[in-house]
Amino acid sequence: MGLSSFDELYRDAPPEQRELLRDFRATHPHQHTSVNGVAWEYIASGQGDQAVLILGGGLSVGESSFRNILRLEKRYRVLSPSYPPVGKMGPVADGLSAILQEHGFARAHIIRHSLGAGVGHAFIRLQPDRVEKLVLNAFGLYTPAHVRSAKLFLKLPVGLLMGYYRRAFKRLLAKADDADQRFYAIYTNEVMTRLHTPQTLKGQFKLLMDIFDNADEYGVLRPVERAGKVLLVLAEDDKGFTAEERQALKDTYPGAQVHSFASGGHLAAFQRRAEFDALVDRFLDLP
Repeated sequence: MGLSSFDELYRDAPPEQRELLRDFRATHPHQHTSVNGVAWEYIASGQGDQAVLILGGGLSVGESSFRNILRLEKRYRVLSPSYPPVGKMGPVADGLSAILQEHGFARAHIIRHSLGAGVGHAFIRLQPDRVEKLVLNAFGLYTPAHVRSAKLFLKLPVGLLMGYYRRAFKRLLAKADDADQRFYAIYTNEVMTRLHTPQTLKGQFKLLMDIFDNADEYGVLRPVERAGKVLLVLAEDDKGFTAEERQALKDTYPGAQVHSFASGGHLAAFQRRAEFDALVDRFLDLP
C-alpha cells in the first residue's frame, strides 16, 4: 500500500495507533519461503536464544499481532506467519516447522488465540518436539453438533461471511475504549478487503474444519501432559465455545495452568491486555 492510500484509509484513525502501524510496516517487512510447494509469508523480528511463534486467530494475517510482536521481540526471536490457503493441518504443521528451522530454532514457545489456538493444539500433537511452551487462548473443542452447524455457516458466500464478521468484531469491541474501536474498525476492514483474498479467507475456514474433521488423525482429543509447559487462558462468557467445549480442551491437558476470565468474551485477552500480557510473561519466564 502506498503512502497516500495508507493516509487515506487511516485518516480517521487515532493518530498514535495509525503511526504505530505505519512504523511497524516500515520496520517489519514480510519474509517469504516455500515449503513442499506451499508459499508462506511471515514476519520475523527480534533477538534472543528462544523463539516465539505467534499463530493468529481467524481472519488475521501475520502482521495482525503487531502489538504482541513489538512487545515480545525485545526478548525473543518472534515469528508470525499468515496462513497459506491450503486448508489442511498437515502442510501447515510442516510449514511452521520449516520456518523455525530456517531461523535456526528446533523449538519455540507458541502463543495464540482462537483459530491459532486450534492450530497450536494440533501442532503439539503432530510435531511435539517443536514445542517448548504452549499458550492457548479463547479456544475449545467443538462438539460434533457444533462442527455440523459451523460447516453450514461456512458455506455462505464470502461477502455474507465478511458482513457477519464485521458485525461480530464491532460487537466484541463494544467495551473497548474509543480509540481501539475506531482503529480496529478501519484495520479489520483493511484486512478483509486488501490483505486477504477470497482464497485465503476460505482457506482459514477450511483449516479450522479440517482440524475437527480429522480429529483422530491429529489426536485432537488425545491428552498431552506437559508439566509446567501449557497455559490455557479462557473466558467464562466466551460465546464462541460452550462451557462443555472449554472443559473438553482442559481435559486434554492434564496438569496445565488454567486462567479463567470472568468476563471479556472471545476477546478477553484484548479487553484485559495488561493482565493477559503479565500472565504470559510470568509463564514464559518460569523454568
